[in-house]
Amino acid sequence: MDISEYGSSPHVDPLIAQLQEYDLFKHVVELEAYGLTIVPKEKMGVDDGFVERLRSAILATCEKRNGLEIGDYRTAEPNAKDIGRNSWYLLQEDDVFVEAATNPRLLALVRWLCGQSAVLSGHTWIIKPPGGRTHTLHSDAHGIPPGGGSIAHACNASWLCTDYTSVEDGPTVFVPGSHRYGRATLPHEESVEDTPFNTVPLIAEAGSLALWNGATWHASLPRTNPGLRITLVQIFMRMHMRPIHLWENEVAPELIEKYPELKRVLGEHLYPYKESISDFDRVAPFKKTGTDPFA
Repeated sequence: MDISEYGSSPHVDPLIAQLQEYDLFKHVVELEAYGLTIVPKEKMGVDDGFVERLRSAILATCEKRNGLEIGDYRTAEPNAKDIGRNSWYLLQEDDVFVEAATNPRLLALVRWLCGQSAVLSGHTWIIKPPGGRTHTLHSDAHGIPPGGGSIAHACNASWLCTDYTSVEDGPTVFVPGSHRYGRATLPHEESVEDTPFNTVPLIAEAGSLALWNGATWHASLPRTNPGLRITLVQIFMRMHMRPIHLWENEVAPELIEKYPELKRVLGEHLYPYKESISDFDRVAPFKKTGTDPFA
């Protein structure tokens, strides 16, 4: 008996068929159980040159936008701050970024997590040199308060453009099952070294897809191997995460001055995310709502 053939669930039936066609059922189970999954390159249906084209497009775009010459990614040691700038809004730079965002295997898993109406909310590169910046344990479901964790509101679909073969490569690390906690990390839980939770590193070959529930806690380790760790990070969100109005620059300063509470009501939102954040006070309210529904 194949329940999807009855056509009783028009939104999920096509997903079931795609998951079967692409042999992705194991990865759905991992997403449900652990909040993350790694799909190997051979399952992603990409040609042999895909990961090289994607990696080359990231490096070329970084060089062009930032006036750099990175050279051989296997030995390069550029300044981490220089290669981290101007890293968003990549679709029009190269068709390979569109291919990365519209891969049907990727979309089947994204839509399982975030629904058929899931949208690409943003994407950026991470180029990590030796000793590069690391992140403490955190959730990508920014702004979702405790109690909102029964469904995935967002997910991260990252293409690995270099091998993550060991902890020396500076990989992402995860707390499996943390998506079920339905909240962001608390201060005493954020340090990878001191957190009371078990963490596992992302170990996979270039061309693999790392995909996780936005609520899954994750961090990154420092890179000690030579050369660069290169990743294309893509954030997909449910449709309701999109704002109706972007108020920034739409309301006269005089009106806000006349009615001071209006500034708070319209929101000093973290999104749309710009290339850099000049006012880090906009970040704190998002982190607070992850642990307090009244924040």
